[in-house]
Amino acid sequence: MRPEIRVIGGHEFWSVGPLELRRTPDGDLEEYTHELEEGIRPNRHAAGPFCVMRLSAAPSAPGVYAIFVDAEVRYIGECQDLAARFGSSGYGQIQPRNCHHDGQSTNCKLNSRVLAAARRGEVARVWFCHTPDHKTLEQELLAKLDTPWNGRDSAGTNAPRRRGHRSNPGSRPASAKPRHGTFKEEFRRALMEMLAQAAAEGAEALEVRAGDLHRKHGGYPGPNHRMPSCCSAMRSLMDSDDRFVYQPPRGNGARLTIEYRLPRRDGGAPTFG
Repeated sequence: MRPEIRVIGGHEFWSVGPLELRRTPDGDLEEYTHELEEGIRPNRHAAGPFCVMRLSAAPSAPGVYAIFVDAEVRYIGECQDLAARFGSSGYGQIQPRNCHHDGQSTNCKLNSRVLAAARRGEVARVWFCHTPDHKTLEQELLAKLDTPWNGRDSAGTNAPRRRGHRSNPGSRPASAKPRHGTFKEEFRRALMEMLAQAAAEGAEALEVRAGDLHRKHGGYPGPNHRMPSCCSAMRSLMDSDDRFVYQPPRGNGARLTIEYRLPRRDGGAPTFG
């Protein structure tokens, strides 16, 4: 069967196929982020979140590729090996090292943009022009086309992620320290207040999602989140009657969800062990 062809900037590209994103057993998009160690400077696209994706029909060939979302071309890039570019060492899966200031910021950017499109129900599709002169063709096309995912971004893009909080409306500045002990303790305190309030209103259980708790407490979404501390705090307050509604494949993440039974055995008073 002859592959589907489309002309982009005066050159023929053939359809490689849609980018396939990994999903959970429930059918939700699988997402993850990386929290870098203290002292590691992140790149400007390290915030994520990221996905695991593949381009199953990609050939191991040099050329220029175009990423379309619906009918709009979003990105033009060149490569020596298309399969490798979209594989686990390229756009397909983001490693912590990619998030460093001298890592692969473009990998971070493209991966998170594809995920954001998928969240909106849009499909990212790749088209490819096989040519050994891929660098020259890439520059030619970039001069002709408006591709919003290429180049440096303006306001509204992802920002780097590192430990410590960054200024956001209603949250503490990056240099500030927790007022009372550790970040985990602050999340525990905030969660206990939510549980106590729900119990006072007569609820028999409260389902808490890590992303919602962190957002309520401040600093999420944002480049300097404390999601591991938030998830750890949620797990530390579980009793034997509580249950996991959802656990992210990588352990910590905004979608961690726990159902807490009410009233609490300790009466709702926060304790820190």
